Amino acid sequence: MPAGDDKKDGTNDDEELTAEQKEEKQHAEFVRMADQSLDRFRDTHTDEQQQFILDAYVETGEIPTGEAFGIEEVEADVVVAAFSQHLDRNILRQHGLTIQAYLEHVDAADYPALRKAAAKGEWHVFHGHAQAIAAARKDGTAYSDD
Repeated sequence: MPAGDDKKDGTNDDEELTAEQKEEKQHAEFVRMADQSLDRFRDTHTDEQQQFILDAYVETGEIPTGEAFGIEEVEADVVVAAFSQHLDRNILRQHGLTIQAYLEHVDAADYPALRKAAAKGEWHVFHGHAQAIAAARKDGTAYSDD
């Protein structure tokens, strides 16, 4: 076996990727890690524990972490980052919005309902909301907290 075949670290592969390809690769890795964390969460927590943690996230915007909850902080961060990336890449960009622009038009009182929709994978809620915000921004009738 040639010496170069002993180890593949992918360094050269990454250097040849475009910025868009690197972003896609990073996103795929976040999704993989988030799926792995969510699978572990489902496998190690009862339905009641899962519901308690989901309810806490919906209410506060924070996933409870620590030994008492059986969730490491890094796992929670990866899951939140994956949700945010999904929202940005697969929904908001379609409507010409960024997360920052989108949140300028969302009432803080709606955050729990939006977190619940994200946790349940009800992305249609965001599509409709983003479409309405984009249309209102375009015609100048958009609500903003500014």
